[in-house]
Amino acid sequence: MLKVEEDKGIVYCNRVLLGNWYEASKLEEYRLNKFLEQMKRGDLMLAKYRKMTENLNKPTVLTQSSGTIGFGAKISLLAPHVPATDPPIDDKKGLLLGGRITTNEINYSQDLEDGCTLVGLPDIQPTERSTFIITSADYCKRQEEILKYNQEFLLTVSSSIVRNKPLYIRYDPNPIPGLSGMFPLYLSKHPVSNTRWRILPVQRPNITRFEQEGKPVNVNTDIIINHCATNVNLGINIGCWAMGFHGKLCAPLMKTSLDVYGKELPSNIWQIYIPIAN
Repeated sequence: MLKVEEDKGIVYCNRVLLGNWYEASKLEEYRLNKFLEQMKRGDLMLAKYRKMTENLNKPTVLTQSSGTIGFGAKISLLAPHVPATDPPIDDKKGLLLGGRITTNEINYSQDLEDGCTLVGLPDIQPTERSTFIITSADYCKRQEEILKYNQEFLLTVSSSIVRNKPLYIRYDPNPIPGLSGMFPLYLSKHPVSNTRWRILPVQRPNITRFEQEGKPVNVNTDIIINHCATNVNLGINIGCWAMGFHGKLCAPLMKTSLDVYGKELPSNIWQIYIPIAN
């Protein structure tokens, strides 16, 4: 009876080893070591997100100009007359064209790569993701040569040139069904005919486009960005928004949108955006 009396006082606690305690402790140790290794290599999703944010949202300095712009200049493309919010707010307009990284792409790259799509960004402060360089489309050296209306050129992501891996804005008129989705523009490492663009003046009642052909393109002035291979204009799909890592994004649109008078709608109007330094 004395032995039974003594056993009644025995209780189990977390120091008592029961079942597969050895395997459980080793598994916990393995998981901890794996987590520390991933943290050192930057493989954790939080580390990938921070690296992507640092690469894409790094502030950049554009080529300063109050008049014309030339080849080799760093620019941003602004759609100044479209709503910058969803739902629209009357006094807030303007979207920058910029690159986008999806949840799948962030797993293997935290910077813009071949195949990344382009979107309309509500933040009009130029960053690496929304900065492009005007480059020659005919393999001639045109550095600092003035860009003219109806002259073909390529739009290259500025950060990709620094990495010696140029990425060009591309539009394919007949994409594979189901793969293009709501974002028709993407970045390509191949400077083919579908990466060529040209700038057209906005139609006016007192002057024709033929009369303005060959004249220099001015910054911060309304223009039309035309795709050379298809002759359709770049625009913004005002009613098509999606969520991204840093908030809502608007989808671009490849369509020539005209009113009843044959004039381009605000969704087709762009500007070579150069914030003038004070």
